[in-house]
Amino acid sequence: MKPTSYLSPFNDFPEVVSDIHFNDNLTLCDCTLRDGEQQAGVVFTKEDKVEIAKLLNEMRIPEIEAGMPCNSKEDADAIAEISDTCHFSRITACVRGLEADFDLAKDIGVWGVTISLPIGTLQRKYKLKWDDDTYIANMCRLTEYAKNKGLYVNLSPYDTTRADPAFMDRVMEEAVKCGTIDRVRLVDTVGAASPQAIRYIARRIKDILGSKVWLEVHCHNDFGLAVASTLAGALGGAEVLSTTINGIGERSGNTSTEETLMALKMLYGKDLGVDLTRLVEVSRLVEERSNTPLQNHKPVVGKHSFSHESGMVVAGVLEEPFVAEAYAPELVGAKREILIGKKSGAKSIEAKLLAKGISLEEDRIRALLQDVKQKALEVKRSLTDDEFMLLVNRYL
Repeated sequence: MKPTSYLSPFNDFPEVVSDIHFNDNLTLCDCTLRDGEQQAGVVFTKEDKVEIAKLLNEMRIPEIEAGMPCNSKEDADAIAEISDTCHFSRITACVRGLEADFDLAKDIGVWGVTISLPIGTLQRKYKLKWDDDTYIANMCRLTEYAKNKGLYVNLSPYDTTRADPAFMDRVMEEAVKCGTIDRVRLVDTVGAASPQAIRYIARRIKDILGSKVWLEVHCHNDFGLAVASTLAGALGGAEVLSTTINGIGERSGNTSTEETLMALKMLYGKDLGVDLTRLVEVSRLVEERSNTPLQNHKPVVGKHSFSHESGMVVAGVLEEPFVAEAYAPELVGAKREILIGKKSGAKSIEAKLLAKGISLEEDRIRALLQDVKQKALEVKRSLTDDEFMLLVNRYL
């Protein structure tokens, strides 16, 4: 069988793997339709949400947080249709600490709810305005109400990483005592914790929750570390990883679903059962429907993630792709591409001509290469096929 990757041998060194332990129950919750839509300027229609959810379901994403039904009737209707049509993925809704939100969530048929109750010191002081005892009492009351509705209960004490440590411990202890909470979400609301801190907090919380109450880790990307922090949370014992397609979300976004899945699979050998060959497909769909263009070099799903232009690089890739790639693009539903431009070499030109069934003498290839470089300087990018062929026609 043809190899599909060529990774670092250091990944498997005993000194490295001895400190890598994932929870046996590790799974994923995609929050594109909720936290992704909270990105400034993003609007999903009902049709958008249903189409994205159906594709996530077909890909075997274990859990989909489909939105906040309290936002609008259209959102509630979208979540209801998603719940009715997506039979592989578990469907959850994000709710406020209001009984009416739980009633609505139950009515539209979701499997579970994520209850937002901020625990961060600033959040509690300026938004929630509850003292410690009031917070605990309301937490137990609300989660009991949700549980009595037959809902899976995920408590989200968000801004967890900026909470008072002693109060955080107390909340976790009470979460176990309540007996009405299935999962707690560790939320790095503004990306303010290092990956090492996330791992520590996850371990600290899991030591209190034990195996009875699961832990989810939900990170934001304000320092470009959301994927690293999420993986750190998994190494700290979290059972659930919270992500979004393309990493969309508030401010600088969330943990990227595609990057997390590929890092787990390729670097750690942890397969969550998701169909990775459709990652590019779902990325393009979310890019279009969110009206949020990706940078070309976006990891895993970027337009040029598997594109090569530099002559020295291309010369190697033509002999052996893993000279310049860690894994085959087909794994995520992408294709390798050789671009022609300022940095191209003669081997690049020759390969591009060969792909089009054209053969030129070496001196003409060298002359064509100079034309390509000049044209690329004029347009300040690599050339399209049409632009390249206009140059080629001079030498035929």
